Amino acid sequence: MTIWDVLKIKVTSDIGEIRRAYVQVLCSVSPETFSASEFLYQHEAYIRALNLSRTGDTSCEVMPKDASALRITRGVIAYMEPIIRLREMTSDDDLIKQLPRSVAERHEDIICFYTSLMALHDDFYSRIDINNWKAILKNDIIQDLDIVKYLKLPILASCAAEPLLPHQVWIYLSMVFGWKDPNFRLPKDYEHEKAVLAVETSPEWALSFSRFRLTRRLPDRAKHKVETQAVSTWQFGQAKKSTEFNVDFELYAAYRKFARDAIIEDQSQEAKKWFISAANIFDGDSDLFIIYFDYLLFLKENNRLPISDLLYYDVLRRLLEFYPEDVGYLVNRADYFLDQGQFERAMEEYEKLENQFPDCLMVLLAMAEAYQQNNRESDANKVMKKIQKRYESVQERLESGRSHSLDATSIQAIYKQNQEVMSIVSQNKLEHRRFRGTKHRK
Repeated sequence: MTIWDVLKIKVTSDIGEIRRAYVQVLCSVSPETFSASEFLYQHEAYIRALNLSRTGDTSCEVMPKDASALRITRGVIAYMEPIIRLREMTSDDDLIKQLPRSVAERHEDIICFYTSLMALHDDFYSRIDINNWKAILKNDIIQDLDIVKYLKLPILASCAAEPLLPHQVWIYLSMVFGWKDPNFRLPKDYEHEKAVLAVETSPEWALSFSRFRLTRRLPDRAKHKVETQAVSTWQFGQAKKSTEFNVDFELYAAYRKFARDAIIEDQSQEAKKWFISAANIFDGDSDLFIIYFDYLLFLKENNRLPISDLLYYDVLRRLLEFYPEDVGYLVNRADYFLDQGQFERAMEEYEKLENQFPDCLMVLLAMAEAYQQNNRESDANKVMKKIQKRYESVQERLESGRSHSLDATSIQAIYKQNQEVMSIVSQNKLEHRRFRGTKHRK
């Protein structure tokens, strides 16, 4: 039997058509005749059809003879459980009568709508495109406030079970279903969903999915998981160069999310483990390196990271490959040399940066701190006076947009940093400060 026999459509590479066929097959099954094994078979046909349409791998076309090993993700289960409950209600007149009229009248449509959401969410490369969500949510049943209210909590629970979605999709779904409406309070037993929603809708933790595409057949995922998680170090400069054409981005995105969540929970060993696993799959995503380097800075500032930690320097080197002109990361590199006891090399770096970025006063502050750490108070005081002398003219130049050493996106950040630097100098409170890069994740 082929996947097309199960999905009851002709051979096609149209992903939208494949998804609609899958939904139609599921919705045509009555609650009385539903079986888990049959659903697993239909789900397998759907996944194989998606892979075939994207990669051209014809081995996906024939269904496996042994269906006993088929499995589904927890995300699919989180959708299927409410769908099954909804379908069981359809045959119970007493329960249907308790529903708002518009919900009762369109109960079958609601079930098919929910099934469509499940099918989209189950396809990683489709669900990361917000336009696919917008297309489904154009359904006229969403215009009915009673139906939206009826679906609000179940859909949140389904999404939170597999929250690997772009920030903009979370924001859009939250807007449609009113999850963050100030007049709406989640029930107490939705604490997990509340926590997921808070993280996924926060701009601070937004990660880009824009480069993720599946273009060819990928290695066996189970084997790939074992290989990537078995490596205890990031193979920077040694591993085979990852490209957009040979990466399992779904697995990468999962590892990246695990790293981010460990960072949020301040679990340093877990964060390191998942960062390494993700970076060894794909090292072309600056977001991963930005959030992990920020976390390494936090650990360093709190004396929780050894000065000799090589991963810190490797991550910094990779960031400077992404952003070679980023003054914040360049200062961090000079700081690293200072921490390694290479004072002369660090001072050479600071002096180069002073010439390259004359409007960035944090370079001078770092230089003053370096002098102070090496008991050269007189030199430190000279640099601090230089900061005071330059401050007003530098800020005026930045405010007018006349800086020649900084790009437009960096000017505002440097302007605020200069204010912070001046505050430190005015209070004569030098401390060894770490400066993050001036780039922002998009």
